[in-house]
Amino acid sequence: MVPAFRGRHMILVTGAGGFLGRHVVRRLVGAGEAVRCLCRPGSPGGDWLRGQSAELFSGHLHDPDGVARACRGVRQIIHLASPILEVRDAVVEQFHRQATACLVDGARRACVDRFLMVSPLGCGTSADLPFLRSRGAAEEHLRKSGLPYVILQSSLMFGAGDRLIGGIIRLLCRTGLLVIPGTGKTMLQPVWVGDIVSCLLRALRDDKVADRTIPVGGPQHLTYEEVADQVAKMLNLPRVKVHLSRRTVGWASRFLEGLGRNPFLGYRHLELLDVGTITALDAVKRAFDFQPMPLVEGVAYQLAPRQDLGVAARRPGAERSSRMRGHR
Repeated sequence: MVPAFRGRHMILVTGAGGFLGRHVVRRLVGAGEAVRCLCRPGSPGGDWLRGQSAELFSGHLHDPDGVARACRGVRQIIHLASPILEVRDAVVEQFHRQATACLVDGARRACVDRFLMVSPLGCGTSADLPFLRSRGAAEEHLRKSGLPYVILQSSLMFGAGDRLIGGIIRLLCRTGLLVIPGTGKTMLQPVWVGDIVSCLLRALRDDKVADRTIPVGGPQHLTYEEVADQVAKMLNLPRVKVHLSRRTVGWASRFLEGLGRNPFLGYRHLELLDVGTITALDAVKRAFDFQPMPLVEGVAYQLAPRQDLGVAARRPGAERSSRMRGHR
């Protein structure tokens, strides 16, 4: 049964069954918001979404009529869908172009109050990587649409259900191997997914960030190898560190993804290890007035025993402490 959301503004979330999408939906529903989830048919996250107090809309982002129906009655859109596992550049570029065009058109018809988009740091129409370049073109399409918007460009995220820290943990626990793709020296700025959700929720309402593209990241600049070393140290397991070429890890990622057993980052995230994803250390503080969680604290939370709900079970006081950090 579809929940009745009378008297509340509807928020449409694309990519709702993905890593970030699940965390966003859970927080929105917990805050009493009316949420509609646009999910492709057969999405692995569909079963989890059906158990939430949200409206599930099955459809494809490249279908103009379907997207228009999904946008009816919607006041805000949070666009999270992204083909991070797709290896074909042409498919990625087509997705970014068609999905954005359909969503922007549907948003105009629905007269939405705000359109939020999350992209990786480094997106731009002149970026070297096709994924970043085509996503940058999608961002530019939104900026020129006339719609009220906020674009968050995020560093790599971590949290329950992720591929960054979770992949390191799973591989190390199962094999004793600490695999470092490439040199492992590319600079990253890992940011806890709960802090990205907090940024999104504030961006829905805060006029201070309206019509801006905002880079966000965690409070530390670390190489991938430093991230892996910190996680391994916290696990306190015997380990063998192995450096593999990024191409080898990419091949293994594609092969294991087909078997549903991939412990590595998505193919496109692996590409980002070649270019790095960092911004100012105080970017979140300046834009959203709270301090994001350090890596060690986030990993400690991730390793703590908890009930498996498909996303992280709520840590007592976690969301409250995030809000408190924002009011210091």
